[in-house]
Amino acid sequence: MDTRQRLIRTATALVLAAAIAVVGCAAAAGTGDGPEAGGPQKQKKKAKVDDEKDPQAQFERGVVALRYGLTDEAIRYGRLAVSLDANHFDGWSLLGSAYYTKGEFAQSAEAYEKAASIKPAAPGIQRGLGLAYMELKEFEKAEAALKKAQAAEGDSESAYQLGKLCYSNKRYEEALTYALAAIQKDAKSAKAYNLKGVVLNQLGRYPEAAGSFQAGLILVPGDIGLHINLGIAYLNSNEPAKAKAVFEAVLPKMEAGPLKTQVEEYLKSIKDA
Repeated sequence: MDTRQRLIRTATALVLAAAIAVVGCAAAAGTGDGPEAGGPQKQKKKAKVDDEKDPQAQFERGVVALRYGLTDEAIRYGRLAVSLDANHFDGWSLLGSAYYTKGEFAQSAEAYEKAASIKPAAPGIQRGLGLAYMELKEFEKAEAALKKAQAAEGDSESAYQLGKLCYSNKRYEEALTYALAAIQKDAKSAKAYNLKGVVLNQLGRYPEAAGSFQAGLILVPGDIGLHINLGIAYLNSNEPAKAKAVFEAVLPKMEAGPLKTQVEEYLKSIKDA
């Protein structure tokens, strides 16, 4: 079988986890000018009562909870913050992050929308909103939010997510532009190199695709998806011996399933050729 005649599109899905940074913790309020009359116990009790009425104090507790993986606690504190002040930006931002972490994407999007209505240009908000919309498959809204994030911050994650969107919509040249932007901002992003590679594969630029997958593997040598995509790029470049070596090396590391079956079929086609 002539592998040059066999056009193989990248089989591996872009299984690329989206991460949202935990909201930054604001500085704690000052302790005041000095102790009140009535001694330390009275002062401590008053401080505690004041904290309960302070949305920023609730937010700060929520940030700590989220950092330690106590997502429900973080949500509780976030809800307390916005119940005390419906326009408390940090509280809504915390809720957006916490709900996203919990996988409750509709609530995450709603919270980020509230935060964006208060401070639309705040760092991370449009990106968080775009990621929540991505999970809800509201792709037009996701693209609009991510473009705002990219224009304002030029961060790697927004560029990468925009590249994924364009790739899914077969807008490959746009996807390549965003993949390159993501790499330029974060040269250690293996997933951005993977995205660049799968886009180049679709554009028929197979040797370049192979180079991008190799760059990703330097960063994460054990990534199975990158290995498979590299093998596919070699097949499309009419380098079956290199493809065979890659597939044979990765096959024992794969779990049984459709993807492993596909790799076995690739190996069979090489041996039969």
